[in-house]
Amino acid sequence: MKTLSKFICVAVIFLSFLLSWPQSSLAASLCPEDGQTMSKVELYFGLDIPGGGKVKPTEWQSFIDNEITPRFPDGLTIDTVSGQWRDAQTNKTIQEESRMVMILYTPSAEAEEAIEDIRNTYKSKFQQDSVMRLDESNCVSF
Repeated sequence: MKTLSKFICVAVIFLSFLLSWPQSSLAASLCPEDGQTMSKVELYFGLDIPGGGKVKPTEWQSFIDNEITPRFPDGLTIDTVSGQWRDAQTNKTIQEESRMVMILYTPSAEAEEAIEDIRNTYKSKFQQDSVMRLDESNCVSF
């Protein structure tokens, strides 16, 4: 019984250690030799314009070419997605065609500023309430 108690105690301490370890350190330690730890951001852009209309394909491509690519020229991924959200004023579910942009980058103050500039520019240009941001730390190899 004492052996089982010691095992449980050691397991709890080890688990507590892992859970308290910063995620970036954990990801780096689990990354294979040919990989590197990078940040990943997914940005979700709604295409409906309040008051009517949609962001046109040419407008979207212009936004990619002029706002996102210059800030992250090493590459990105774009996907067509369908989203929905609840309008706080009407309490109705709104469905909306959207675009998701995924960018892998080395964390820095400049990258954070670039991401926020992209979000703010889109919100201003297309009268959006928000551009959803989802962040992760990943092990990446090419």
